[in-house]
Order: sequence, then structure tokens, then C-alpha cells
Amino acid sequence: MRNVLNIILHDFRRLTASVVGIVVLLGLIVIPSVFTWFNILSNWDPFEKEATGNIPIAVVIEDEGMEALGLELNVGDTFRKEVEANDQIDWQLLKTREDALEGVRSGKCYAAVVVPEDFTARVLSFTTGELKNPRILYYENDKKNAIANKVTDTLRKLLRDKINEAFINTIGQYVAEAAEAADSNSLDPQDVFTDLGRKMTRLGEDLDGTIATINAAVGLSVAAQELLQTSDDLVGSSQKTLEIGDNLLDSAEKKVPSSSDADSINKNIKKIANSVSSNSKTVRGDLEDARSSMASFNDYVDNKLDKDKAAIGKTKESVDKVIVELNKLGLTGLASRFQTISDKLGSIYDRLDNLEKATAATWDDTKAILDSLIEDLGDAGSRADSIPSDITEDVDKKLAKATKNARKAIKEVKSSLDKSYGGLSAISGALGDTEKALKTLNGGLKGTADVLVSVQNGCNTLAEVFNSFSNSDVISDLNDLKADGTQIVASRMASPITMKTEELYAMDNFGSTMAAFYTTVALWVGALLAAVMIKSQVRRREGMPAAGLTERFFGRYRLFLMIGLAQALLMSLGTLFFVGIDCAHPWLFLLASCVIGAVFTLIIFSLVFAFESIGLAISVILLIVQVAGGGGTFPVQVLPKIFQDLYPLMPMRYGMDALREAVSGTYGHTYIKCLAILVLMAAVATAIGLLLHKPMRILIDMVEKSKEESGIML
Repeated sequence: MRNVLNIILHDFRRLTASVVGIVVLLGLIVIPSVFTWFNILSNWDPFEKEATGNIPIAVVIEDEGMEALGLELNVGDTFRKEVEANDQIDWQLLKTREDALEGVRSGKCYAAVVVPEDFTARVLSFTTGELKNPRILYYENDKKNAIANKVTDTLRKLLRDKINEAFINTIGQYVAEAAEAADSNSLDPQDVFTDLGRKMTRLGEDLDGTIATINAAVGLSVAAQELLQTSDDLVGSSQKTLEIGDNLLDSAEKKVPSSSDADSINKNIKKIANSVSSNSKTVRGDLEDARSSMASFNDYVDNKLDKDKAAIGKTKESVDKVIVELNKLGLTGLASRFQTISDKLGSIYDRLDNLEKATAATWDDTKAILDSLIEDLGDAGSRADSIPSDITEDVDKKLAKATKNARKAIKEVKSSLDKSYGGLSAISGALGDTEKALKTLNGGLKGTADVLVSVQNGCNTLAEVFNSFSNSDVISDLNDLKADGTQIVASRMASPITMKTEELYAMDNFGSTMAAFYTTVALWVGALLAAVMIKSQVRRREGMPAAGLTERFFGRYRLFLMIGLAQALLMSLGTLFFVGIDCAHPWLFLLASCVIGAVFTLIIFSLVFAFESIGLAISVILLIVQVAGGGGTFPVQVLPKIFQDLYPLMPMRYGMDALREAVSGTYGHTYIKCLAILVLMAAVATAIGLLLHKPMRILIDMVEKSKEESGIML
């Protein structure tokens, strides 16, 4: 112990014996603190509008707008107002796209936003029946500054949200104004829609019976034409006439739809419905797998997208064919249900056709499209699943009615034929005129049936729309809200969801959150500078008794310890009171800084004591690895795997975590645990320094001799 004290006193006298020594000692203590303070201040509020408001972004609005729903709409103008009212960025409103691009290329602007001339038209393309994705053109200068681009990228997403909000706000205002106008005329929109839906439904049901009757009449007229065409041959012989008439009537009767025809139709409909359900589930499963990650989606685009598009397209063709057949049979209600499925499959096919490989910038938009596709595929499958259980009774009922009417008519004709046997020759001359009349009647009946089918489809569609409004809470809610005024209603539609944020371990500024990182790095750098400027080895001098390895180690380390503690005290006190960080537990911050300073100096001193210049190199490498992978700036989870594997062994990691506990607030025993691990690492470093000092002498002497022979290395 006496030798340790002698070494400490001797070192202190030598350091304070010259002005240079005192200056070097003060520099070792002050320089790490200056590094920490300036870095914290430079990162004080980089994301607040006082800082980002100085970043120039060019904006060009080319949108020409359009008229929709009787309202002149221009989303671009609404967006311009949002930009002018936003002070988070230095917006540069320019006239032409060329000026904006020149500003980005030259570096005068960090990015440029261009709203094209057809933007509003694309936003409202759903009103024309042709969906087109609206696009905003965004140009950025990656060369200008890496961090600035991350700020502008966040604002790019904000712009997209603002434009969406502007559009919904406009439509919401229109809806609110319409509701207000209806109210001024004493109209209850919900009652109006309910009444319209009821009338359209009743009209569609009434047309079912009319269409079935006309189709049956068409069948009867065809059978009558066949009878008339052979009537002249029947007149020759009464017996022969009766036999031929019976045969012809039997033939006509066979052409009337039977129960087996209904079974065939039912089977075909079920087959198509099952095909829709199966293919929808298959494609939906592929899209759900693709949505799990961007890599999975891009692999899906390369390998499975074309197959799924072909399946959807083929399924839609089958559905369209069955729609035609159902309309011919007068099953228009069922045909309407298949038409809904066909329309949805067509929309799904178009969106699949527009899918492209995703990038980091487009992945969020791509996931939204995938969610929409998955939902629509599920809806198509559900609609198809519900059809087989409903069709049997519907098809059998209508075919049975038509069959009954046709067979009844044929029996009546046969009865009339029997009764009129004696007068066949008398009516022969009138058969030609009757046949012509039947042809004219047949054509007219078919035309009438086609028109009625179209009318019924329109009635059914309108009934669904009106009933959906009458049964929805939307109209009722608008009635309740319209008293608030159109602007308030529009605002609520544009921003229907509010988010309440409760910050845990909240910080007043970004600089305070970075204090732990810069303090920890500076303490390691300070310990490293001390090892560079001060020798770790104690040379025996005259008048000093021989000191053992342990005495030399701790005797010289005491000097490093005092420097490390001085660095930690000055740095932490200046950070708390000069810089003024937001710190929940100042005393814990001060204690942690001192422990970190002592541990870091011991680790570096031990490496240099055992390996000398090689130890310095190891300390520098450890500094580089820990700054890059210690979790000070980026979460360790986003770093390469090698850093994630080394993360538990990094001393800086535990130093930063302890300081964060002091700055932001403690959780459980995390603070004590981090300091305990640091002390354990210091003990391991001490063992390395003492145990490897002598074994490494041969290697160290060889390195030093080689450096001396080079003539240029210290």
C-alpha cells in the first residue's frame, strides 16, 4: 500500500512540476466536456418548426380542378391553403415544374412537391365509373443532406394526409349543405330514402311475375307456330290428323322446361358460385401471405400475381355467362346478385393489374391496397357462398310456374283440336294469316321481356342503394349534426379519428434525449486521451523501493481514476446547469457519470497496461464498434446482426442505459443493474490487465523493437 501511495504522490508532483503538464492535465479534463456540451446543444430541437422552418421545399400546384356533384372542386387549391398556413417548413410556392426541379438539382431546395393538373380528376374518377389512382410527384435531393431527407420524408407523408383531408373536407361540406337544404324544405332524408327503397323493391317484385308470364307466352307462341306450319298436312285425314297433332303436341310439351332442367340450372349455378368462392379464398390467401413483409410481396409479384389475375379473369367470364342465361330464364333477381359479384371481380382484376413491386417509400400505400383487395375478395366469396342455399327454391318456383302455364296451354290446344276435328278443313285457309300474326306477336313479346328485365335490374339496384341509406346511421347522424353547421360537419368527416397521446418518460427537447449518448462517448474518449498522453507503465527510479505488479497497476491507475472522475464531474455538472438538460434525477445522473468515468478509465488502462500500444488500438476499435452499434442513435434491432450479437458485451450500452434512467425516469432496478454490470466489466478488465501483463512482454518487446527500427513510429 505504501508503494501505491508513493507512486501516486510521485505522479502528482511530476504532472504539476511544469506548466505543460498542468495544461495537458486541464485539457484532458475539459476537452471531453466541451465535446458533450456542443453536441447536445447542436441537437437541442432539430425537429421543431423553429429548425425545420428553415428547410426550403418547392411546391408547384398545377391542378385544374373539375365539376362533380354540381360542385366546382379543386383539391389543389385546398392543398395550397394548407401549405400557406403551415410553418413547419420553408415552403417555396413556384409557378412551374421546371423551376422546382432546377431548385432541387442546384441544392437551393431539399425537395419539391408537384400536384399535377389532373389530380382532382383522378381523385374524383369514381364518379365516372373509372377508378384512377391520384398521384403527387415528389422529388428530393439525396446528395444535399442525409438527415434533412428524413425530415422531408416525414413531411411527404404529412402532405399526403393533408391532401386526403382536404378532399374529404370538401365532399363533407357538400353533403352537409345538401342535408341543410333538405331540412329547409321540411324533408327528412331518411324517410325519403326508406319510401323510395320500398317502392323500388315492390316494383321489382311485381315485374318478376310479368316477366315470367311473358317468357311462358313466348314458349307457347313458338309451339303454336310449329303446329300451324304443319296444319295443312293434318287436314287430309281425321285419324291421321289427330295422330300427327298428338305427336306434335307431345314434341312441344317436351320442349317445356322440366324438373331435370331446373336441376341442371341449379347445379350450374352452384358450380359457378363454388368456383367464385374457391378462387377468391385462394387469391385472398396469397395476398395475406404477401402482405406479411415487403420481400414477400415483391416475391408474390414475380411468381404468383399473373396466376391470380388469370384465375380472377376466368372466374369473371364464367359469372358473366351465367348472368346472360339467368336473364333469359327471367331469374333477374339471381342475375343481379351475380352481377354484383362480377363487378367486384372486375374491380379486383384491375387493381391486381396495377400492382407493382414495392419500395420502402411505397410500402405503406401498397399495404393499404392489399387490405382493400383482401376485404373485397372476402366479400365476393361470402356473396358466392350465400347463393347455393338460396337458389333451389327460387329457380324451381319460377320454372314450375312457367311449365305449368305452358302445359296447360298445350292441353287446351289438344282439347280444342279434338273438338274442332269436323271443322279443320274450314280453318285451313286462315292458318297462313295466323302464323304471320304469331311471328309478329313472338317478336314483340321477346322485345317486351328484354325491356322489362332491364327495368327490373334498375329497380333492384336503386332499391339496394335507397335501402342501404335508409338502414344506415349516416343519414340519421347527419340530421343530428347539421345543427352544428356545414363547416363543422365537413371538419369532422375529414378528421373522424382523434388520437390522445400520453407520453411516458416525456422529454422537453431532443437534446436531453441525446445527453446519455454524447456523455458516454465523451467519457470513453476522455479515458482514451488520458491513455495516449500518460504512460501506463511505472518505471523504477532511484530512491523508490521495488514495487510489485499489483502495486504498479493500482498506483498508476489512481492517476487515471482521478482524471476520469474530474472529467465526469465537470461534464455532468455542465450538462445539468450550463446546458440545462431536462433531467428527472440529477443526483443519479451525477453518480452514473462518475461510475462510468471510473469504469471506462479502468478498462482502457488495463488494456494499455497489458498490451501497451496494441491496447490503445484495441480501445480505438472498441470505441468505433460501440458508437456504431451501441444503440445510441439507431435502435439496435435495425443494425446488422454482428452489432446485435455484440450489443450485450458493450460497456457503452450499460452506461447509456443508466444515464437514460437518470434523465427520463427510472424503471424497476434497471439503473442499479446497469451500474452493477459496468462494475463487473471493470473487474474483468482488471484481471486481464494483471494476468496478461507478463505473458505479453515478449510480443510487446517485438512490436516496440519493430517500431523503433522503422525510424518514423513512436
